[in-house]
Amino acid sequence: MTSLAHRAVRAALTIGLATAAIWTAGAPAQAAASATVSVDFTKRIRTLAPTDYGIGITGYGSGSYITNDARHRELLTDLEPGRMRIELHYERPGDHAGPIVCGGYKCDTTITGDAWIAAIRDLGAEPVVILQVDGRQSAAVNRDDAVALYRHFAASGTPVRRFIVGNELNCACTPDKPEMPAAEYSSRFNLIADALNAEDPQVTVGGPATAWNDHSYIRTFLEGSGDRVDFLDYHDYGSGSETVTDQDLLTTVVRAYETDLKEVSALAESVLGRKIDIQIGEFNSDYDDPGGRRTLTHFNTLWGAAALGQILHAGAAAYQYGDKNGQLGLTSTDGEGGIPRNEPLPIYHGIGMFTGEGLFRPFGTTMVEATADTTLLHAFASDGGKNVVLVNVGTEALETTLDFTGLTAGTAAVWQSTDAAWTPHQTGTTPVASGRTTLTLPAGSATTLVIQEQGLSATYFDNADLTGPKVTRVDPGVNFDWGTGTPDPAIGPDTFSVRWTGKVIADRAETYTFITTSDDGVRLWVDGTLVVDAWTDHSKRDDSGQIALSAGAHDIRMEFYDNGYDAIAQLHWSSPSIQRQVVPAAKLLAE
Repeated sequence: MTSLAHRAVRAALTIGLATAAIWTAGAPAQAAASATVSVDFTKRIRTLAPTDYGIGITGYGSGSYITNDARHRELLTDLEPGRMRIELHYERPGDHAGPIVCGGYKCDTTITGDAWIAAIRDLGAEPVVILQVDGRQSAAVNRDDAVALYRHFAASGTPVRRFIVGNELNCACTPDKPEMPAAEYSSRFNLIADALNAEDPQVTVGGPATAWNDHSYIRTFLEGSGDRVDFLDYHDYGSGSETVTDQDLLTTVVRAYETDLKEVSALAESVLGRKIDIQIGEFNSDYDDPGGRRTLTHFNTLWGAAALGQILHAGAAAYQYGDKNGQLGLTSTDGEGGIPRNEPLPIYHGIGMFTGEGLFRPFGTTMVEATADTTLLHAFASDGGKNVVLVNVGTEALETTLDFTGLTAGTAAVWQSTDAAWTPHQTGTTPVASGRTTLTLPAGSATTLVIQEQGLSATYFDNADLTGPKVTRVDPGVNFDWGTGTPDPAIGPDTFSVRWTGKVIADRAETYTFITTSDDGVRLWVDGTLVVDAWTDHSKRDDSGQIALSAGAHDIRMEFYDNGYDAIAQLHWSSPSIQRQVVPAAKLLAE
């Protein structure tokens, strides 16, 4: 959708929490209430990939685009999107000697398609191209344009291989572009998909890119296109009508993303007889909001963080709309809301609570179960690394207790976005002890806990050369005497190797002696300096090295291999203030 075009209003949503107090910008702080969050790092929900985070490139920006604006490019890079989608078509349908330009309503057509694709790739993202399907042209013209566009980019040696066919054809959402019945859309989709797959079997093609989760349209499309459909795409905005209240948007509407996605997934599986990837091709709290009451205030930071978490938790990929589009953008186009041109709008920081904005470690690669005992608190968590995102949408601060399964001890850096300071900023740290920590969540705040677990991250290999990982876990320290046994059932009792990585904490500045006890080979680095190098077959022995460390955390990596018979790996340290001891878990932080 685009704020420049007419929008059909969604059906009003039912208010679900009529008595709940919902935060709004400028609301007075109230006394703290209590909340409990349970996070189970052993209960995996899904695997996440960079391509689950996407951005819609609009072609708007009043001269400031990913093709030419360094600040805008820098900010998008910090969000680390895996994919960026843009609508491209031939300026004159059927004229393949003419230029390829952006296809959004009133986008800047002076920028070439080649420049858009090159910029997307330069930002580290995979380009996704929306292909034109338009009832004002014949199906054959739409097909031939798609093939010519594919060939154009393939000729450069880096073909575009992911396509969305058409855009919001289930409504008159774009002036002058007519609606298209689902059966006709499916017929055109099939022509284009068959032609593109004949060009390149590695191409993936999806649709129908409806303006909302239009079940009737989606069903007809799936029934008509079947195995040609590689992924399903539809758009889902929180609102476009004042009948949808702030209360609904931050609670009922956000939580409905999961319900809606499950319903669409079930519909697709029932028609296709297989599961299919789903992406929300556009999302934002509102598709219009001309005054920016929601989109230009901290409200949209809260909404964006909560909505993105729900979409990811439901198993879908999410494309924020869009990078530049007035109040709906990620960065300011012309100073909207008093925010300087090219600086982040509030939803940027909502997404940043997951991606880190280049400030802190991003959300991990495995989403795990997290639940809160109040509907005014959204909770999401990941493993690899362990992050927890908490969105308090209430008017009260929450004295929050987090109970962890699969995490005993560690330290969590606390990053928060509040109405007073939108950009995530570290407010301190909180210790995790006995599987629990407590902290205060301000009213109307988004918080990310970046947790470093006590111990070292360990990767075990079923060979002596550290290749082909078999087991990953966190070890409380390195103090093993496996004898002739094995560290894990997945690992053979002889000829295995291990790599431990993380941080070692020095309480004071002094010279430390690190001692390895090993059978067989061992290597140890501290802050990139090789302190121990005994990468040989040998029986049990000590090797040591010294390094001067400042007080604080330092990088540490230890590698070990066993080549038969006994297997021993231990790490000790000593200093003028420490008698020789196994480096304790309390002085180690896993990656």
